[in-house]
Parts: sequence; structure tokens; C-alpha cells
Amino acid sequence: MEKRTFSRIRKKILETLSQEKETINNLSKKSDINWRTVESHLTYLTGRGLVHEAFSSQYVRIFEITPEGKQFLERVNGEYDEKIVREVKTDSIRVM
Repeated sequence: MEKRTFSRIRKKILETLSQEKETINNLSKKSDINWRTVESHLTYLTGRGLVHEAFSSQYVRIFEITPEGKQFLERVNGEYDEKIVREVKTDSIRVM
């Protein structure tokens, strides 16, 4: 199994939150990431302003992506897409 980098874990969390608000447990299940890891990365993402706590009680915390988080995710997805396109073009040139 390939080790996931911080950036891939955070991207997965942001993608999951872009669908709907989630608790840490739900994020963990949907993204297949340990809940302690999710909690740790949510702290980082909250500090960066990409995620915020939409609701908090004694029993549950619900997080949602911020507009800045959505913009960040779009930019990151665009960079990955451009990188993939470059790699495909390079592979095609090598084959010919």
C-alpha cells in the first residue's frame, strides 16, 4: 500500500467536505483515513482558513469547507490535471 502524503490526505478531506458538512467520524469513514489523522489535519486546515467548524457541542463537531477552501481545491485539482496532461503527452512522445 502506497503511503499517502500530507497534501493527498488534506486534498481528500477537502474533496469530501466539498460534498457536504461532516463530522470527524464521517470524514474518516468516507475518506478511509484514521479519525485521529483526520482530526489532526482538520486542525491544520482550520488554521489555514480552508475549513471551519460549522457546529460544535459536547458530543459532536461538524466541519465544512470555506469559500477559500473551495478555491484552493479548484486550484490544486487544476495543477494535478495539468501535471497529468504533461505526463501523458511526454509518454506519447516517447512511444512514437
